[in-house]
Amino acid sequence: MNAQASEKVLNRKLAMLGVDDRVRATLRPVARTLDVFLDGIVERFYGHMRTFPEGRRIFAEPAMVESLKARQMAHWKRLFECRLDADYMAHALRIGRAHYDRGVAPYLYIAGYNFFQCELMGAVSDQFRGDRRLTDMLTSITRVVSLDMDLAISVYTREIWNRRDETVEI
Repeated sequence: MNAQASEKVLNRKLAMLGVDDRVRATLRPVARTLDVFLDGIVERFYGHMRTFPEGRRIFAEPAMVESLKARQMAHWKRLFECRLDADYMAHALRIGRAHYDRGVAPYLYIAGYNFFQCELMGAVSDQFRGDRRLTDMLTSITRVVSLDMDLAISVYTREIWNRRDETVEI
C-alpha cells in the first residue's frame, strides 16, 4: 500500500473510531503521566500472560521478554502521544505482522489488549480521580487502543483473505 492509500485508510479508521483533535488533546495529560504506571502494567501483563500455557510458550526466553517489555513501553508511549500518522500505522502493522509470524493466535492478542486496556483505565482512574475530564480520558483510551488493536489484527485478516483467494479455483 502506498503512502497516500495508507493515509486514506488511516483517516477512515480514525474517523470511524472517533479519534479527533479533541481525543488527542484529552490524552495529552495521560501521555505525560504514563511513566508513573506503565512499567507496572507491563510487568503485570507478562506475569499474567505467563500464567497460561500459550503465554509460557510465547514468552519462554527471558532475554526476549526484557526486549519486548522495552519495546512495548515505547509503543504505548507513542500511541498516547497521538502521533497517529502513516509512520505510526506502518509501525502498528509491523507489530501485527510480528505477532502473526510468531503464531500468536488472535484470541491471545485480544486478551493481551484487554488486559492492558483494563489496567490503563484503572491506573488513569486512580491518577485522575475527581478530574472532570476522567470520563473523556477513559473514552479516548478506548478509542486509541481500539485503533491500535484494529491495525494489528488487520494483518491476520489480510492473511486469511489472501489464503482464501489462493484456494479459489478459476
